Amino acid sequence: MSLDFRQGAEGAYPLMLQDINYAVRWLKANAARYGIDPNRVALSGNSTGGHTAMLAAMRPDDQRYGMLKLPAEMEEFDATVRCVVMLWPVINPIGRYLRAKALVGTEGAPEWAEPTVACHDNFWVSEANMTEASPTQMLGRGEEVTLPPALWIRATGDDVHDYANRETGRPESEEFVARYRAAGGEIELITFEAPMMFTTAYPTMPESIAALDQIVDFVERWTR
Repeated sequence: MSLDFRQGAEGAYPLMLQDINYAVRWLKANAARYGIDPNRVALSGNSTGGHTAMLAAMRPDDQRYGMLKLPAEMEEFDATVRCVVMLWPVINPIGRYLRAKALVGTEGAPEWAEPTVACHDNFWVSEANMTEASPTQMLGRGEEVTLPPALWIRATGDDVHDYANRETGRPESEEFVARYRAAGGEIELITFEAPMMFTTAYPTMPESIAALDQIVDFVERWTR
């Protein structure tokens, strides 16, 4: 199911998460209509979609995210999922925001820095929200969260999504994986020697096909 949800300023946090939470519950409630198993629902997303997929999965019972109500006869269904697939997620939005902000106006600043700051300001509104809804920070705070099996696909040289964590200095992907495992979650990190966002930008290249095969294998394994 391809989810349609509010984005940018229109979907400012936590509105997008409300849409995703509702969509998971709606899909489960309408499973018979589509001939699917409501107990075998997973989430996947790229970039911001990867972050929000993980965030929604970690907080399926968050009252703020569950604000949109289904009809009474469908309310038995929750927003938990069996597993999550992330492709280069913005897993620690406060980290990326502060990094982009520091780059703006400097010599040789990358083109993505200034628009990234604007996008974060529109969606998150405040640094406090970026920190509160960062899965990396949530784990660092010891927040009680749900930890479904997860897969992270990354590309080499992707400094837009996988840069050094400001606290530890290691890549955000490796920092999150370490914290997720320390909290008791199962997560796989697979790296491809490929351009940034390669599965969508170059869908026919061998690495893209291999990545999609890995995703299918992972989801089939955890939704049996």
